[in-house]
Amino acid sequence: MRIFVKIDKMSQSVLIEQCKERVGAKRLATELSELLGVNTDAAYRRMRGDTALTFDEIQRICLRFNISFDSVINYQGRLVPFQFNGMFQDKFSILSYLTGIEQEIAMLSEIGTDDASMVMTAMDLPYFRQFGFKSLSRFKLFFWQRSVLNLPDFATRKYDANENLGEYEEITDRIYQNYHGVASTEIWAPETLDSTIKQVQYYLESGLFVDKNSAVQICDDIEALLAKLEGEAQLGRKLIQTANGTISSPFEMYQSDIFLSNNCIQAVKDGRTYTYVSFNSFNSLMSFSPHFSEECNRWIEQIRLKSILLSEVSEKLRYQFFKSLRGKLDGLRKMI
Repeated sequence: MRIFVKIDKMSQSVLIEQCKERVGAKRLATELSELLGVNTDAAYRRMRGDTALTFDEIQRICLRFNISFDSVINYQGRLVPFQFNGMFQDKFSILSYLTGIEQEIAMLSEIGTDDASMVMTAMDLPYFRQFGFKSLSRFKLFFWQRSVLNLPDFATRKYDANENLGEYEEITDRIYQNYHGVASTEIWAPETLDSTIKQVQYYLESGLFVDKNSAVQICDDIEALLAKLEGEAQLGRKLIQTANGTISSPFEMYQSDIFLSNNCIQAVKDGRTYTYVSFNSFNSLMSFSPHFSEECNRWIEQIRLKSILLSEVSEKLRYQFFKSLRGKLDGLRKMI
């Protein structure tokens, strides 16, 4: 039996926008036409809101594009809809997780710095930064699979900095490059490097390095990362040279002496804000609910206002901040 329950025009518009986010505006009419069994003109009428979607059509669309119906009807309500990324689900894999990140950061980079940007609080070393340094990136990928996901294939293996990871490295390279094409504001803290250093220390104490040189290479990469980051903070721009030319975008860096309780990223695209909150390593929640994004934005803004601007100005404070991070790295080197 076909149910003819309809949603209001605003909710239908929200649903269509979510569909466009997944397949693109140009492809959506064709997708809807095939999915709903209507011609292209009828699909466009539904996209414009001239023809109301039926309950049956809404159900098909939500299932096809993996959209929560709550995210449509509660778009501006007190209930906040999230997209959840879980790391202990049967189909979870590091590669699919990285593919999702790549698609999102590539989309922001393609839009350009005038219409897309992101703001992040860096409780831990951001993925976007560490992926540009081979030994560090390989270590993180190995650590996640052996010590976080506890994958059987890694149970008896030790980390080797010289082991090429194939397609993992290709996708992390693309994430790193695209990150440089997105204007960003980043709030770092004196503790941002701590978790990475503790992970290396744990592997040293547990005998999980093939040799000490593998640990040394990670330290060398962290040092190179800090040098690049400090230079970009001084310049006020992210900058990378690729085979296709230079990629650059505006960059603001802040130092917060208030402990950052989570890694939060807000991406702004075409005037719309997407909020990502990560926890438990790979678990993450994403929402573009306006009032939730506004709440997170106010939290980030409060932290930013209490932080020290390190980019372009504050030469002395910038030097002291990076000196303290290098001091922690020196302590790790002495342990090795």
